[in-house]
Amino acid sequence: MSSWGIAQMTTEDAGQLPAVVLLAEDDEINQQIVRHLLSDYPFIELVITADGKAALEAAMSQRFDLMIFDRHMPLITGDRVIRHLKAASTINTRTPMIQFTADIDHASTPGVGDQADAMIPKPIQSDVFRNTVLRLLGRLQDPS
Repeated sequence: MSSWGIAQMTTEDAGQLPAVVLLAEDDEINQQIVRHLLSDYPFIELVITADGKAALEAAMSQRFDLMIFDRHMPLITGDRVIRHLKAASTINTRTPMIQFTADIDHASTPGVGDQADAMIPKPIQSDVFRNTVLRLLGRLQDPS
């Protein structure tokens, strides 16, 4: 880990194919925060959608390496998009998924958001977010 507590990517990352990450977030400020937090990782290609319907359409038509969904989005909630993708046989059924939530009760309640591989509360803490993204992409350095 760096002196800031943020995980380092592996040395092979410079030569690897880009990791395509879907962000489904309706709040433009949160979109910018995520874009900024991932800007240190040139191997990540970020695709942003602003509502659940657009996110579901993107996830049904394009393969992603990681998908990040806001819990509360217009048209279709992040929960419903995740449930659909996990239940249906899609190109992203096995893709790791992160869910954001501003609802503290849902961030800590067992069974809520359990379809996602990780639940991250808002406001987003940069080190938690970056470590989770790198871990789910399989790009963390071995600490030993």
